[in-house]
Amino acid sequence: MFSGWNNIFKLAVTGLLIFLLGSQIAKHQSNLLALREISAGQFFIIAGIVIASLLINGSKLKIIVGSYNIQLKPSETIGLSSTTTSLNNFFFKAGSLFTSNYLKQRHEFPFMSFAGTQGADHLILFFINALCGLIISLVLIFEQKEIFLPLAICYFLAAIFLIFAFSKTFNFQHHSNKFLNSLIRIINSFNRILKNKKLFYLLCAHNLLLVGLNALRLLLVCKTLNIEIALGYCLLFITLTPVISAIPIIYSDLGTRELAIGVYSQWLGLGFQTGMLATLLDRCFVLFWAILISLYYRNLFFSTKATHTLKN
Repeated sequence: MFSGWNNIFKLAVTGLLIFLLGSQIAKHQSNLLALREISAGQFFIIAGIVIASLLINGSKLKIIVGSYNIQLKPSETIGLSSTTTSLNNFFFKAGSLFTSNYLKQRHEFPFMSFAGTQGADHLILFFINALCGLIISLVLIFEQKEIFLPLAICYFLAAIFLIFAFSKTFNFQHHSNKFLNSLIRIINSFNRILKNKKLFYLLCAHNLLLVGLNALRLLLVCKTLNIEIALGYCLLFITLTPVISAIPIIYSDLGTRELAIGVYSQWLGLGFQTGMLATLLDRCFVLFWAILISLYYRNLFFSTKATHTLKN
């Protein structure tokens, strides 16, 4: 009963936020007219950054499952990365569930192991975003912008908490209870990533590149809308995105991300429409290329089952 009401509540909140986004787009639609002046160079540079981000996400997946002795083909890495990005932009974790199901059916990679590795990667991404946010906030504070002090404190506390989380690892044994055994497998897979220093640093490097590319892409999107904004502000917007995606009361960040970044932008003194429209257009660019590449590799998901041997 509670689960049913919980689902209805999430759907209602998600629907309301999408409606609010639509009303704001209608209100500020004149700002989108600047898109008519976008040059071919701008379009393809943004496209190149989107594709580079998809390749990096695919590379992350490849090295994670590679630690379990699963070798993905190049077509699998880019195909799964694009499909995951496409689906996740509509419903939380829909793309991740698709990827976990694919890996389970084609490579016999356990779902709980995948969940654990994804949890570790997400924590590393949070950590990189917290560090980047902290550095940019401190730079802005030194530029006599005290408004960023509370932000710097939040990023600092988040980074300290995650460092503590990374330092604590546990190794549980398998249990006869099916639920507990699934939970143990998630925790052990999570710890496996964190204890593998080479893999940990590789994921840090990948996530750092993603944060940088995402900030650069958002900056270029702002340029197409004739919005003058510093790269540091774009980086702050990007560091907020994973936090929005972790909100447990919504089914999709469609609308939520745009409105939250808009409010954040207003707080920074840049205007609500600046953050909202730039984030919306940024999502559109990502979705366009991710869906296009997913369709190109659609036959991948009807291929024959792969063979492998999992490491113990």
